Amino acid sequence: MDLLTSALTGIFLPIFLGVLARRKDYIAAKNRPVLQQFAVRIAIPALVFSSLSTMDTGTAGQFLPMSLGLFLFFSMSWSSLFLLIFLLQKKSAWVKQFRSELLIMAFTGNLAYICWRLHELVIGPEGLQRGIFYTAFYWPFLLTFSFLSIAVFGLKQQKSLDRRELLYNVTPVLVFMAAGLAVGISGVRLPLWLSGFVSSFGNMAIPLVLFGMGLSLTVGKSLRTVGYLIPFLFLRLALWIGATLVMVQLPWFDEPSRGVLMINALAPLGVNPIIIGDMFGMDTEFIANSTIISTLLFLLFIPVIFFLWA
Repeated sequence: MDLLTSALTGIFLPIFLGVLARRKDYIAAKNRPVLQQFAVRIAIPALVFSSLSTMDTGTAGQFLPMSLGLFLFFSMSWSSLFLLIFLLQKKSAWVKQFRSELLIMAFTGNLAYICWRLHELVIGPEGLQRGIFYTAFYWPFLLTFSFLSIAVFGLKQQKSLDRRELLYNVTPVLVFMAAGLAVGISGVRLPLWLSGFVSSFGNMAIPLVLFGMGLSLTVGKSLRTVGYLIPFLFLRLALWIGATLVMVQLPWFDEPSRGVLMINALAPLGVNPIIIGDMFGMDTEFIANSTIISTLLFLLFIPVIFFLWA
């Protein structure tokens, strides 16, 4: 029970505080992207480095399987949802209107920030490391399948891609990941002052991103779209679980890795589809509203996760 309470407060309290700060306009709208940039470009790379630099060789052996698993998962979830959306758009004007957004949301989820917290709480440090492995190529794969989506369904409006923003968001994580892998595999011991300094930034990452998620959510507008979104979100969840059940049968993964995959199968939407939607000129308000409904639904599944592991 103590572990469940810790998970619930650690995940939803920062989100609630972010929503409260937005409603009270405690943080000016123009400053909110700065928090997200700090988290993505500094805090998250520090967390990735701190985790990978302390891994053992057994854990290192799961890097390639988990990275290949992510591509396999994206392929299964994207192709399944594409087929369903292609068929449903002929019968539903709502699906046709938001088909690009729905397809982006179909293969994106909070596989990092929320799930990393659960990986660490439920499985332990090796769970966090495998969770980081799984998301190693998240951004490159995300962009690849996003380009594929807009090539098929097109954009709501034309908008040029900001290549500098993309490099700033992707490069630090990949560089710190490579450095963390090198230190972890070689067994090099960093000076305590350096490891402590990097860890202090890494400890900010998950609470800060969850707080930023709360800043981007509008509860009232989200509730008005709930009737349309809940069936889609449950459909997405069913396909994610199905894809995961296929993956855990593969011999590549050890037990902690399979545990990570099972937790990820329940992951809610995160901030990534909002960022992608903004880059490609989609309806980001619709995606943001979907995020809060998905996150609230996820609250129902957290006790299930702890029950399964108990």
